Amino acid sequence: MTKSKIMPVEDAVALIKSGMTLAVGGAGGVQEPDALIEALVERFKRTGEPRDLVEIHAIRTGEIEGRGTSLFGAKGLVRRMIGGSFWPVGVPELIRRINADEMEAYNFSIGVIYAMLEAAAAKRPGVVSRVGLGTFQDPDRGGGALNAISREKLVQAIEIEGERLLYYKAPAVDVALIRATSADADGNLTFEEEPALIGGLLLAQAARANGGKVIAQVKRIASPGSLRPHDVRVPGVLVDAVVVSEGQRQITHCFYDPTLTGEETLPLSAIERRPMDAGKVVMRRAFLEAQNGDLLAIGFGIAGFLPAVAIEEDVFDLVTFTIEHGVFGGINGYAAGGKTFPVAHNPVAILEAPDQLRFFAGGGINRAFLGVGEVDAKGNVNVSRFGERIPGAGGFVEMTQGIENIVFCMVLGDKAARKVVVDVQDMTFNAAEAAKRGQNILYVSEKAVFRLTDRGLTLVEIAPGLDVERDILAHLGTEIAVAENLRTIPDICFSEECMGLRERWLAGNLYREHAR
Repeated sequence: MTKSKIMPVEDAVALIKSGMTLAVGGAGGVQEPDALIEALVERFKRTGEPRDLVEIHAIRTGEIEGRGTSLFGAKGLVRRMIGGSFWPVGVPELIRRINADEMEAYNFSIGVIYAMLEAAAAKRPGVVSRVGLGTFQDPDRGGGALNAISREKLVQAIEIEGERLLYYKAPAVDVALIRATSADADGNLTFEEEPALIGGLLLAQAARANGGKVIAQVKRIASPGSLRPHDVRVPGVLVDAVVVSEGQRQITHCFYDPTLTGEETLPLSAIERRPMDAGKVVMRRAFLEAQNGDLLAIGFGIAGFLPAVAIEEDVFDLVTFTIEHGVFGGINGYAAGGKTFPVAHNPVAILEAPDQLRFFAGGGINRAFLGVGEVDAKGNVNVSRFGERIPGAGGFVEMTQGIENIVFCMVLGDKAARKVVVDVQDMTFNAAEAAKRGQNILYVSEKAVFRLTDRGLTLVEIAPGLDVERDILAHLGTEIAVAENLRTIPDICFSEECMGLRERWLAGNLYREHAR
């Protein structure tokens, strides 16, 4: 008989030595290996070991400050962090250390990081990609470095057959921290209660290819021979240690909800109708760009509520929503009134997140609806850095460079001067590169709609009753172009009544600004 791989968490994290490269799985409150991270940090604070780690994560974990990857802000524990996202709001200790040049830090989009890990798993030197060209990831714009001490060039510009491309170096992973639902004594892992699949197998393969270790956190131990081979997503031969966390939550705010895995169905009638406000106006106008049969990607923020609008308009069955974390169909966690984005109630499929990001980068989506931190007169968009705050890019770069039709969604309110600025702080979306690719780019707010034209950010629609100069241009932080044939945002976007989208779509009566 083989020795059981189940062990106390203290023994498992003792496998991590100073100077190692640690890859951490999870996304926000999903598949967060919280017990492993907390035990590792507690050991460091108690003994001073391990220290000077290199930590890499495609997506930061933890929805609440003081959880997940935010704990790696303990001084001396991590010397370098490479992440697809960092922290969505506020400035926790981790972010303060990055801003104070106390920790090297790099931000690459999550699809790029998955591709880097895939290269590591296959023992390739790195990955060549168009993703990131012209953005903050481009070596000409900082190469993803978040502070002055991050001097090593982890991405290089190269030329292949006359085309400028980016080459991202593969990391050498020493330990992978992943999470599953169940394991047997041999370390075989199943993910039956996980509402998204966040690269567990990929991280394990990357560690193994480098002769490293794989530590898995699970909720329960299965009896020998009880796991169905089709359900095992990480075979036990890749796993070195299994730690049981009986209090493991499916997502941060919920122990287990069967509608997130399709075991039960959440009735559409349970979704509350959103009150008429500026955000709802934005979503309604944005949704006029869609049509029957569309596959629609929605991003973090206001766009996550779009499925609720589709339910209201009785067109939920006519489109399919998906997110960067691999969940197809269903009602996003935001739209259902929750606090967790990378999930959906009533999903029709749950792909591995790395596979989804590849699909996004390849342009397999009809259109994407995404949030905006700030936009400038050229049409460039920043969602990744604002002063000391470092949310990170997430899957935004893959989505905006791969998907042909992009609808940016933003509420101007009384902050128009901070939303529409002279120059964006971070170049997460490069408008000039999008123009070269021939993409269709629209920027929707509750007061005005803008389009990317050869004049840059161009005002093309205005809310009924507003004056262009007095109510729009005078409040922006920069001068922008105005279309000669300025239109009015349709009245139906502001009405308490439904817009009648089902009848319009089925009759082929579409409203699209770019088609006018």
